Amino acid sequence: MLQMKLGNLTKQQFQVLLCRGRGLSQKETAAELGTTRANVSMIEVRARRKIQRASETLRAFESTRTDHMVEVGKGLRIYEIPPVVLREGDKFGIHLQSNFVDIIRLVRSIEPACLKEGRTTRALRFSFNQRGQLRLAGR
Repeated sequence: MLQMKLGNLTKQQFQVLLCRGRGLSQKETAAELGTTRANVSMIEVRARRKIQRASETLRAFESTRTDHMVEVGKGLRIYEIPPVVLREGDKFGIHLQSNFVDIIRLVRSIEPACLKEGRTTRALRFSFNQRGQLRLAGR
Protein backbone atom coordinates (compact mmCIF):
# COMPACT_ATOMS: atom_id res chain seq x y z
CA MET A 1 0.00 0.00 0.00
CA LEU A 2 1.26 3.45 -0.93
CA GLN A 3 2.06 5.56 2.12
CA MET A 4 1.09 9.19 1.70
CA LYS A 5 2.80 11.96 3.66
CA LEU A 6 0.21 14.06 5.43
CA GLY A 7 2.50 16.89 6.54
CA ASN A 8 1.22 18.33 9.80
CA LEU A 9 -2.23 16.79 9.50
CA THR A 10 -3.17 13.72 11.48
CA LYS A 11 -4.63 10.76 9.62
CA GLN A 12 -8.02 11.53 11.13
CA GLN A 13 -7.86 15.19 10.03
CA PHE A 14 -6.93 14.11 6.53
CA GLN A 15 -9.80 11.62 6.39
CA VAL A 16 -12.30 14.25 7.53
CA LEU A 17 -11.10 16.70 4.88
CA LEU A 18 -11.30 14.00 2.20
CA CYS A 19 -14.91 13.22 3.13
CA ARG A 20 -15.85 16.89 3.26
CA GLY A 21 -14.10 17.43 -0.07
CA ARG A 22 -16.28 14.70 -1.57
CA GLY A 23 -19.30 16.77 -0.53
CA LEU A 24 -20.34 14.78 2.53
CA SER A 25 -21.97 16.71 5.36
CA GLN A 26 -20.42 16.64 8.81
CA LYS A 27 -23.16 14.23 9.87
CA GLU A 28 -22.44 11.90 6.92
CA THR A 29 -18.71 12.15 7.58
CA ALA A 30 -19.25 11.24 11.23
CA ALA A 31 -21.28 8.18 10.24
CA GLU A 32 -18.62 7.08 7.75
CA LEU A 33 -15.77 7.51 10.24
CA GLY A 34 -17.67 6.16 13.27
CA THR A 35 -17.60 9.30 15.37
CA THR A 36 -19.89 12.19 16.29
CA ARG A 37 -20.78 15.23 14.20
CA ALA A 38 -19.35 17.49 16.93
CA ASN A 39 -16.04 15.61 16.79
CA VAL A 40 -15.94 15.91 12.99
CA SER A 41 -16.55 19.65 13.34
CA MET A 42 -13.69 20.05 15.82
CA ILE A 43 -11.31 17.92 13.71
CA GLU A 44 -12.19 19.88 10.57
CA VAL A 45 -11.66 23.27 12.25
CA ARG A 46 -8.25 22.20 13.56
CA ALA A 47 -7.20 20.75 10.20
CA ARG A 48 -8.19 23.89 8.31
CA ARG A 49 -6.39 26.03 10.88
CA LYS A 50 -3.21 23.98 10.36
CA ILE A 51 -3.51 24.34 6.60
CA GLN A 52 -4.04 28.10 6.93
CA ARG A 53 -0.93 28.46 9.12
CA ALA A 54 1.12 26.37 6.70
CA SER A 55 -0.07 28.54 3.79
CA GLU A 56 0.84 31.72 5.67
CA THR A 57 4.27 30.30 6.48
CA LEU A 58 4.86 29.38 2.85
CA ARG A 59 3.77 32.84 1.65
CA ALA A 60 6.07 34.49 4.20
CA PHE A 61 8.98 32.31 3.09
CA GLU A 62 8.33 32.97 -0.60
CA SER A 63 8.25 36.71 0.02
CA THR A 64 11.75 36.61 1.53
CA ARG A 65 13.36 34.92 -1.45
CA THR A 66 15.61 37.31 -3.31
CA ASP A 67 15.28 35.65 -6.70
CA HIS A 68 12.23 34.10 -8.24
CA MET A 69 12.59 31.81 -11.22
CA VAL A 70 10.36 31.26 -14.21
CA GLU A 71 11.04 28.90 -17.08
CA VAL A 72 9.55 29.17 -20.54
CA GLY A 73 9.53 26.01 -22.56
CA LYS A 74 11.00 24.99 -25.85
CA GLY A 75 8.88 25.75 -28.90
CA LEU A 76 7.22 28.86 -27.48
CA ARG A 77 6.71 31.78 -29.89
CA ILE A 78 8.80 34.77 -28.90
CA TYR A 79 5.71 36.93 -28.33
CA GLU A 80 4.34 34.29 -25.92
CA ILE A 81 7.33 34.68 -23.57
CA PRO A 82 6.57 38.11 -22.02
CA PRO A 83 3.07 37.23 -20.75
CA VAL A 84 4.44 34.12 -19.02
CA VAL A 85 7.22 36.10 -17.33
CA LEU A 86 4.98 39.04 -16.37
CA ARG A 87 2.29 36.72 -14.91
CA GLU A 88 4.94 35.09 -12.74
CA GLY A 89 5.89 38.49 -11.34
CA ASP A 90 2.23 39.24 -10.66
CA LYS A 91 1.91 35.90 -8.86
CA PHE A 92 4.44 37.13 -6.29
CA GLY A 93 3.08 40.67 -6.21
CA ILE A 94 6.21 42.02 -7.91
CA HIS A 95 5.96 44.69 -10.60
CA LEU A 96 8.70 43.83 -13.09
CA GLN A 97 10.73 46.77 -14.38
CA SER A 98 10.69 45.17 -17.85
CA ASN A 99 7.78 45.40 -20.23
CA PHE A 100 6.71 43.21 -23.16
CA VAL A 101 9.21 44.75 -25.60
CA ASP A 102 12.07 44.75 -23.04
CA ILE A 103 11.66 41.01 -22.49
CA ILE A 104 11.75 40.26 -26.22
CA ARG A 105 14.85 42.47 -26.60
CA LEU A 106 16.51 40.69 -23.68
CA VAL A 107 16.00 37.29 -25.30
CA ARG A 108 17.10 38.47 -28.74
CA SER A 109 20.23 40.21 -27.44
CA ILE A 110 21.45 37.66 -24.91
CA GLU A 111 20.18 34.37 -26.36
CA PRO A 112 19.75 34.93 -30.12
CA ALA A 113 20.85 31.35 -30.87
CA CYS A 114 17.89 29.99 -28.90
CA LEU A 115 15.45 31.37 -31.49
CA LYS A 116 14.63 29.77 -34.80
CA GLU A 117 11.75 30.93 -36.98
CA GLY A 118 10.41 33.00 -34.06
CA ARG A 119 10.26 30.06 -31.61
CA THR A 120 12.49 29.02 -28.74
CA THR A 121 14.76 26.09 -29.54
CA ARG A 122 15.25 25.29 -25.86
CA ALA A 123 13.82 26.24 -22.49
CA LEU A 124 14.83 29.64 -21.11
CA ARG A 125 15.04 30.46 -17.42
CA PHE A 126 14.45 33.98 -16.18
CA SER A 127 15.00 35.27 -12.67
CA PHE A 128 13.76 38.42 -10.99
CA ASN A 129 14.22 39.92 -7.56
CA GLN A 130 11.90 41.74 -5.16
CA ARG A 131 12.72 45.06 -6.87
CA GLY A 132 11.47 43.67 -10.19
CA GLN A 133 14.84 43.46 -11.92
CA LEU A 134 14.68 40.78 -14.60
CA ARG A 135 17.50 38.78 -16.12
CA LEU A 136 18.01 35.56 -17.98
CA ALA A 137 19.07 33.03 -15.37
CA GLY A 138 22.76 32.27 -15.32
CA ARG A 139 23.54 35.57 -17.03
